[in-house]
Amino acid sequence: MFKKILVVFITKEHTEHTYETAFEIAKKFGSEITFIKYIIKPPPKFGFFETKGEKKQHEIELREAQVTLGHLEELAKKEKLSVESKVLSTESFAEDLISYMESNKVDLIIVDSHSLDEAEEAEHKDLIHKIFKNISCPFLTLK
Repeated sequence: MFKKILVVFITKEHTEHTYETAFEIAKKFGSEITFIKYIIKPPPKFGFFETKGEKKQHEIELREAQVTLGHLEELAKKEKLSVESKVLSTESFAEDLISYMESNKVDLIIVDSHSLDEAEEAEHKDLIHKIFKNISCPFLTLK
């Protein structure tokens, strides 16, 4: 039923609940799990040019996300689950995610949504709605 599960981390902090839910579903259905963490590339502060500081900060965020996902891969492999992880830099999260899902024939998407302040929550709701409108597979949002 759910051969390909995509777990997308939107928030900076990840709870065990998100990946443990993915692990449980994968065990039940013999699914492959792909963890994706999108790092939003902020627009340059000075018009069209990124400063060295902006580039360095973005690279740090990418490395930190890779370490986090590497830890989740290790946990999944201990559970004998088929897992892959990707850290992707993007300017347009929703469009990139929808495109990824279409090209990889995802059967279930799981998205984290905890620890959001009011501004982030409004943006998150818009993002979830945009994704939901454009996909055809089941969509699970976890707090």
